[in-house]
Amino acid sequence: MQIVQTLETINVNTDDISVFQYFKDLITKNFTKVIGRKNKIFSFFEENEIPQRRYFLKVLDQKYRKSTNEGIENLQDAHFKTFRLIFEQNNMLKPMLFIKIDFAAGRILMKLSSNEKLFITYIRNYFQDHNIEYNEMTNILILEYKNENTLELFEAFADESEHLKYCVNFEVDREEYKKFRQNIHNKENMKWKFNALAKLFSNYFNTLECTPQNDLSEIRQKYLILVKLYHPDFHQGKSAIEKAYAREQFEKIQIAYDNLKALYKNNT
Repeated sequence: MQIVQTLETINVNTDDISVFQYFKDLITKNFTKVIGRKNKIFSFFEENEIPQRRYFLKVLDQKYRKSTNEGIENLQDAHFKTFRLIFEQNNMLKPMLFIKIDFAAGRILMKLSSNEKLFITYIRNYFQDHNIEYNEMTNILILEYKNENTLELFEAFADESEHLKYCVNFEVDREEYKKFRQNIHNKENMKWKFNALAKLFSNYFNTLECTPQNDLSEIRQKYLILVKLYHPDFHQGKSAIEKAYAREQFEKIQIAYDNLKALYKNNT
């Protein structure tokens, strides 16, 4: 018996017809939103069936523990997932691959249970045009967030229990993923607001010979160079017109820097 979890499902794969029939009877007798055919049966989440679903997972864990001497991990929120019971013919069960998912700033980390080069190539092709790094020593793959399509691809990828020749068990903390996704969206919204404001501040960027792509430290360096160049103290011996021009530029530079500094600080 294989227990394979994805982002939204918990799959029970077995080539033992008695095990299949046992869990099939449990599902059909205790749950209402059930579909299936001869060798597959699905049970979808129903709010008023949470106690039964938790009991089903408890029984499943006991059966799994008897056959493997190991418990099923991450069952605390699994009652929300779709239950999928699948019967496979003898010796048709696919090899298992376990992937633990973690989230960092703008990155999705996947720790594989073994170094599967074919599967790494498959992931690179799945997330085309994305920046991906893989460390063969640690079996950790790092996927960098690019745009909203990254999240859509990841959710589709982590919600599929079979990839290539493998049954893939995804260990994903749903709450951590929600936080990661929300943080991404918050940053994207801030970026959009910043770009909109930056257009209004285009004259200030031009005054300091910068663009919105420059960070505040780069803008400050430009400011220091220009403010020194036009500082009135360095134009004392020049004509009245030159001194007036330098004074005007100096004030424009000061105003531009003060406004851009406020823009960047409000965007952090």
